[in-house]
Amino acid sequence: MFNYLPIRFDGEAFEAGVLPYESSEQLSGLRDRLKSTHVVVRDGGRIVCVPLLPGAESVGERSVIGTAGPDLRVATRLVHARLVRVLTEKWDYLLRGEDPVQLISRLPGRDLLEGAPGGGGADGLHVYPVYELDVRRCGPNRSPGIVVGLKARREIDWSVRDLVGLGVEVKGRYVLAESPTFRCWPSQDPTARRKLLGQVSAVSGDRLVVRTRDGVVEVDSAETWIEPDQANFDLVLRTLTGQAYPRVATVLEEKMSTLISAENRLTDTARVAEALVKLGPLDIAQGVRAVIGRPLRITNGGGRKILRLSEPTFAFDQGGDKTHQWPDHGLTRFGPLDSVSFKPKSPHIAVVVPSRFRKVVESFTDSFRDGVRGSSAYPQGFVRKFRLTGCTFSFTTFDGDVRDATAYRRACRQALEENRRIDLAMVVTSATQEHLTGNHSPYLVSKSTFMGQGVPVQEFQVENITSGNIAHLLSTMALACYAKLGGTPFAINVPGHSTVQELVFGIGSAHLVEDRMGDRERFVGITTVFSSDGRYLVSNASREATYEQYPRELLEALRVCITEVGERNGWRADDVIRLIFHVFKPLKNREVQSIKESVERLVEGMAADYARVEFAFVTVSEQHSWLVLDRNSAGIGEGPRGKGKFVPARGYAVPISRYELLVTVKGPREMKSNLQGAPRPLLLKLHPESTFANFEYLAEQVFRFTAMSWRRPFPNTSPVTILYSSLIAELLGRLRQVTNWNSDIIFTKLKWSRWFL
Repeated sequence: MFNYLPIRFDGEAFEAGVLPYESSEQLSGLRDRLKSTHVVVRDGGRIVCVPLLPGAESVGERSVIGTAGPDLRVATRLVHARLVRVLTEKWDYLLRGEDPVQLISRLPGRDLLEGAPGGGGADGLHVYPVYELDVRRCGPNRSPGIVVGLKARREIDWSVRDLVGLGVEVKGRYVLAESPTFRCWPSQDPTARRKLLGQVSAVSGDRLVVRTRDGVVEVDSAETWIEPDQANFDLVLRTLTGQAYPRVATVLEEKMSTLISAENRLTDTARVAEALVKLGPLDIAQGVRAVIGRPLRITNGGGRKILRLSEPTFAFDQGGDKTHQWPDHGLTRFGPLDSVSFKPKSPHIAVVVPSRFRKVVESFTDSFRDGVRGSSAYPQGFVRKFRLTGCTFSFTTFDGDVRDATAYRRACRQALEENRRIDLAMVVTSATQEHLTGNHSPYLVSKSTFMGQGVPVQEFQVENITSGNIAHLLSTMALACYAKLGGTPFAINVPGHSTVQELVFGIGSAHLVEDRMGDRERFVGITTVFSSDGRYLVSNASREATYEQYPRELLEALRVCITEVGERNGWRADDVIRLIFHVFKPLKNREVQSIKESVERLVEGMAADYARVEFAFVTVSEQHSWLVLDRNSAGIGEGPRGKGKFVPARGYAVPISRYELLVTVKGPREMKSNLQGAPRPLLLKLHPESTFANFEYLAEQVFRFTAMSWRRPFPNTSPVTILYSSLIAELLGRLRQVTNWNSDIIFTKLKWSRWFL
């Protein structure tokens, strides 16, 4: 079942006035002038003015508009406009968003924080359900409909002046303010009028000194609000509830999880549908009504084919004779895919550790090398599991605190000076330093120091190695370490032999700003390259560039990657080349467009060198409102330990339009607990101009790639193409804040290492 309410039109056509589109100012002017009598819709190069009342002013050239085909966009915009009128005029809701429609349910009993034990005194804090109604032209049944979204929203009613009076530390926090320059609309929720102003640098009585993009300003603290993000909300809640905070926070988390659970989403979507169905057919234009239906059930038929994708098997030798369904079991049984050719056979690992933890860390590294006796999760150890001849360690200890970045830097330099050869570095950190950034972060400083000399780094927290159950941690860590050493643990077993030279690219970007108030915006394009069996081949990054220069730099980075892989694989002039690009949303639309244009130029430039060059451009998104539910799924377990009721299994692919498809990637078995809520499927969008357009093949490949990672031996919610690009972008952005870090090193000495795992 979908969170999708199908729409049927009663009536085939209506009359409207049509004008040529000239400018956004023209469109805004028409909407303001005609807001009480018409719905004004931009449809490509034309503006359609649809009268709501008989005898309304005639605007533009009189035309007949249909409810299907090319005119469907206009018809669905009329449904959207009618929904807005119902919500604001009939039901008296204020809207947080216009398109798609967003409304906050502040009705009695909807505040999730209300009644939480120990939560009294936090009456200026709220957590409300937020509903989203997105009218679409096409859905799984090839008809228009409404996607019903739901999430929880934290709200802080108190102004900054109120919070200061309550003892909340606001210095360094980002604040919001209202301004006459911000766009407002009728029936707008007051919270939607607050926009980011800047960062508080000082509090002086009732005045705030705020650093904005335009410089430092002084404002009245009663006219500002701190951002209601999770960190700020928790800060205020902790300040107000004191010792009761852990209990209040736990209850709140459970309530928020229940709100977005599959069971509640099923019930809630049905409740929204019933309210809309009870309205009866909605008049959207003279002679045309929209009939809203109940949540759509998924069935094969009507031209829609629901695919059941199969989990991949994994290969542990070059010929594909040694295979297993589970990566970890296959490694234990067969060893890694490249065990014959892998070097170094006896890696030397430098370990940097605070002196007081040396003994426990030595025991941990012994278990890493030799295995955990009596454990089924990691019985062999690194040497035997990965078919090595040995593994040695050298320890560098220091007396500083686990948060002392300077001490870590000195110890890392000492390790580099004392060891002639280091294949991998292990750095012992602590959970207490996770919040530190830049030169203050021992983790980042250690990464920067070792990687600057071409040495990949594996970090682990001392809290995790003293928990007692370390076998699963060691198994996961060993996999990542082997890959960081340049090894190929396993690949997806692809039966048959393809005559096509296929590469799969993951493309992301690092958006670099000094901070949110900085005006120096830079972009770095991240490219990871994989073979069709999921093997990571190489990565590259464009040089830092402004947005205008970004496409040119990304194009050059792509060219370098393809040239290197083509030379390594011995491509010939009579080869057919297939390039598949996975682009991660939520990249901004302008970034996606730039990437697509770069890909098109790249393919054009390659066309003369090979028999044929074809490409597919697929955006992969986790940020959307679609949901797939399964009434027949009982989940796993019962009671408090139960999880995944009404959650479909991994591996369903459901088309929702010609170029869009949903893939379920997290089923009940993959959920850690029921507190995770209903898992979102991946939304795949195939660009219409792709020259390779076998969507079923592409969906199967994306799904297989979600099971393929050398970071952890179990499925992810995103394909490895996107996962690796995201890891590189995230780590590059953080390392950039460390003094003397030079990102060129990862594309020279560390080029073939999976340093980012």
